[in-house]
Amino acid sequence: MRILVADDEKMMRIGMEKEIKKVLPDAEVIVASNGKEALKIFEEAGNITLAFLDVEMPGMNGLEVAKQLKEINPEVNIIMTTAYSNYAVDAYRLHIGGYLMKPVDADDIRQEMDHLQHPIGQEAQSDKLQITCFGEFKVELNKEPVHFGRSKSKEVLAYLVAKHGSSASRAELCDVLFEDGDVKTNNSYLGILIFDLKKSLRECGCEDIIYHAHNEYMIKPDEVYCDYFEFIKGNPAAIRLYKGEFMSKYSWAEEYIWDLENSI
Repeated sequence: MRILVADDEKMMRIGMEKEIKKVLPDAEVIVASNGKEALKIFEEAGNITLAFLDVEMPGMNGLEVAKQLKEINPEVNIIMTTAYSNYAVDAYRLHIGGYLMKPVDADDIRQEMDHLQHPIGQEAQSDKLQITCFGEFKVELNKEPVHFGRSKSKEVLAYLVAKHGSSASRAELCDVLFEDGDVKTNNSYLGILIFDLKKSLRECGCEDIIYHAHNEYMIKPDEVYCDYFEFIKGNPAAIRLYKGEFMSKYSWAEEYIWDLENSI
């Protein structure tokens, strides 16, 4: 893991590197003494997943650097460091993942690492699906989309994710997925969709995320990484990711937006 630290004060750079190493001893920490140097390092070094940026730097301040880093790589995690709390609002407007008051210690860093906007280490969990609900519903494994033979099969999974571990009966799934048609035909088609869903999950080694018993289906929340589930846990990074859209392709998902809005 590569981490960028930008601060115009030498002792602060040394201190930050020391505290980061306490939390992430295997990380490669690259330091910059000003905003322009930080931007150049970020462009040339590549694979920097986390940046600690001092707000008050000569020439190009930390907020300006953060904006440009996000333009280069929207998934970079940025944590602002400063002695002045009045910059917090500006930082959150840029959708920056964290904000720390100086002096920063290992406990502060450790706490922010648990609530990053784009969790680091997720790549190591290669057996877990990454599910995105905010915006369009997406299912990925190691950042590669999971293929579903039928779009409705993916919608079955979406509905189970929305249920967040509560079970859904075959009748409930039919009511949600099909606007018309007779009960027998819909029930038969649902069987095909579930078969296709299980096939897709089995092919990527994730079939066990679905529990099935007595015509009831549910997802196992602990077996996947999902922005919606993190939101429910109260993860600040997930809360910041929510921009008013939830599984935007599915009309039935609109009813969940009210609960999301009232949870913020």
